[in-house]
Amino acid sequence: MEVVKKIQQFISYWYVRYLVATELYMVDTWEKVIVLSLAQQSDIVFGAFFTLFWYFNYSIIVGGIAQLRSSTAHDVEQIL
Repeated sequence: MEVVKKIQQFISYWYVRYLVATELYMVDTWEKVIVLSLAQQSDIVFGAFFTLFWYFNYSIIVGGIAQLRSSTAHDVEQIL
């Protein structure tokens, strides 16, 4: 039981530090719910943005560079 109590104290300590760092200890419960839901939604939006950014770089930029390299090598072979 002492291990469980230590774990609860540890979690409680870090939860209080989280509330103080984010200043959520000063707001009401309904405000806390709104702030946390907005934070969760922003994570989803940033995740989608990052995925689109990665796809653009992977498909457009890398594909374009590969085409430039292959066309340049082909042009050099034609000249020689």
